[in-house]
Amino acid sequence: MAAINVTLFGAFTAGIVLDPTTVNGEPAWLKPAKFAASIALVNATLGWLGIHLSIEEEFRRRTSMIIGGGFLIEIVLIGGQALRGVGSHFNRSTTLDGTIGVIMGVTIVVVTCSIAALAVRARRTEFDVHPAFATGILLGIGLFVVGAFEGGVMIAIQSRTVDAAGQTVPFVGWHVVGGFRLAHFVGLHALQVLPLAGYFAARGHHSDTIVHPHRAVVLVASGYGLLLAGSFVLGVAPLVV
Repeated sequence: MAAINVTLFGAFTAGIVLDPTTVNGEPAWLKPAKFAASIALVNATLGWLGIHLSIEEEFRRRTSMIIGGGFLIEIVLIGGQALRGVGSHFNRSTTLDGTIGVIMGVTIVVVTCSIAALAVRARRTEFDVHPAFATGILLGIGLFVVGAFEGGVMIAIQSRTVDAAGQTVPFVGWHVVGGFRLAHFVGLHALQVLPLAGYFAARGHHSDTIVHPHRAVVLVASGYGLLLAGSFVLGVAPLVV
C-alpha cells in the first residue's frame, strides 16, 4: 500500500502541473498528492513496526488487510473527487458528495480502530525487541490514534478552523489558535517520532551511552504528549473563551 501511494503521489503531482483545475483556490490535485504522501508514510511505518509486534500472524494479516483496504478506499475517493473538480472534505453540496464524505469518515474510523487494535493485542505479550523500543512503538501508536481522532473535531464542526486568527505555522499557513490541523499533524506523526526515539534509546543503551533508555523514551513521549495537548487546546480555545 505504501508503494501504491508513492506511485499515486507521482501521478497526482503531475496532475498539479498539467491540470489547471482548482478547488477552493488550490490546485485540484494538491490534496490527493498530500494524502497519498501521508498514507504512504503511515503504511511504510506500520510495515516497519508491524514485524516487531508479537501478535498472531492471522490477526496481523486480517488487520493489515483492513487497514490497507481502508486507506485504498480513502485515496480513491479523494482522487475521484479531485477528478470531478470538487472538494472531498466538508463537502455536502450534493447527495453524492455528502455520501462520499460519510464513507470517508467511517472508513478512517475503522482504520484508526484497527491500528489501535494492533497495539492492544501486542500489549498482552512480550516484544522481541528492546523494552525501550517496544515502549516507543506502543506510545507512538497510542498518540497516533489520539491525533487521528482529533480529526473528528474537524468533521464534527465541518471545518478545519474556528474563529482562527493570529499566528500561523510557517510554510504551511496553519493557524495556531483556532485551527486543528497542527494538533492533527502532531498526533499523526507520533507514529514515527516515538518509535524512533525508542529505537535510538535502545541503541544508545547497547552502546552504553544511555543508562536509562526506558526513562528516556517516556520523557520524550511526555514532552510530545504535552505538545499534542497544547496544540489541541489552542485549537479549541475560541470555542471555550
